[in-house]
Amino acid sequence: MVGSITKGSDFGGCVRYALAVDEPGKEARLLYAEGVLSDTPQDIINGFECQRHLNQRVQHWVGHISLSYSPEDSAILTDEKMVKFALEYMERMGIKNTQFIIARHLDKEHPHCHIVFNRVGNDGKCVSDSWEYYRSNDICKELKLKYGLTFGEGRDKVKTHRLKGRDKAKQEVYVAVRDALKVAKDWTTFQRELAKSGVSLRKKYRRGTTIVEGLSFVKGKHKFKASEVAKKRKFSFANIDRILNENKNGRSQTASATPAVPRPTAPRAPKPEPSIASKVIEAGLEIGENLAEGLSGLFKLGPGYDAEQEAMNNEMERRRKKAKRKGRSI
Repeated sequence: MVGSITKGSDFGGCVRYALAVDEPGKEARLLYAEGVLSDTPQDIINGFECQRHLNQRVQHWVGHISLSYSPEDSAILTDEKMVKFALEYMERMGIKNTQFIIARHLDKEHPHCHIVFNRVGNDGKCVSDSWEYYRSNDICKELKLKYGLTFGEGRDKVKTHRLKGRDKAKQEVYVAVRDALKVAKDWTTFQRELAKSGVSLRKKYRRGTTIVEGLSFVKGKHKFKASEVAKKRKFSFANIDRILNENKNGRSQTASATPAVPRPTAPRAPKPEPSIASKVIEAGLEIGENLAEGLSGLFKLGPGYDAEQEAMNNEMERRRKKAKRKGRSI
């Protein structure tokens, strides 16, 4: 059960859509009406229009809610049950003392209904929309638990071919990232896999540093932050980097899965504690390694050269030149 809420100022268009008046290929049933004459769609529209004039300050007087259910719940979702769930949902949302209709659409494989209500109540007061999206999500979860309705199985079950525009592009990006993470072992391979699906990756760096703060993905004319594509930081830089390292390490361990037969060895003498001099030398080497890493954009370190690092340094150089042109420095 998922609730989608919108507001507008055209009762005519909304009622006709809910009742599928202008779409001969679709079938809809009016299940319930309150506060309006329901003999014809125009009677319903006239009733809504008459009451909304009680409060001229309300700019978006049309309330519209789509309640969608999982196809697995089709067997139990009779018209009576659909009305029952819709009325309880509205009660909890505080949509009371106003006109509304409930219509069921029959053009999709998943059961769903449309609620059209007047945001100008019977007493002329405006029906509150405070925090409605958050409240709707919580109420839907509570009703699913209460009545044993099916919880969605996530983005992997979304049918991309039924989406359009930005929603379709976002789902295609999700699938591309998910599939790329199954085979990639480093960032270069990861980006190549994304490119096969027409998706490009962009990194956001902390100002004046080479520290990656965020990721975004581009598909065609659409750009999405990683947090838009998947929730709970599933596609964050840190999480993707961890998965790539796990892929790399997992494959190398599989290649040497058959352990060699151990040979008996003579007991070793205890390893002596490192001297103060050796500690100083080791610290000096570590500082040298850190300096080399910081200057990797200036010096190529032979076999250890990293194309990903070079790309990051080039980006920083581009930003430095851009800042210089604007009269400032990074």
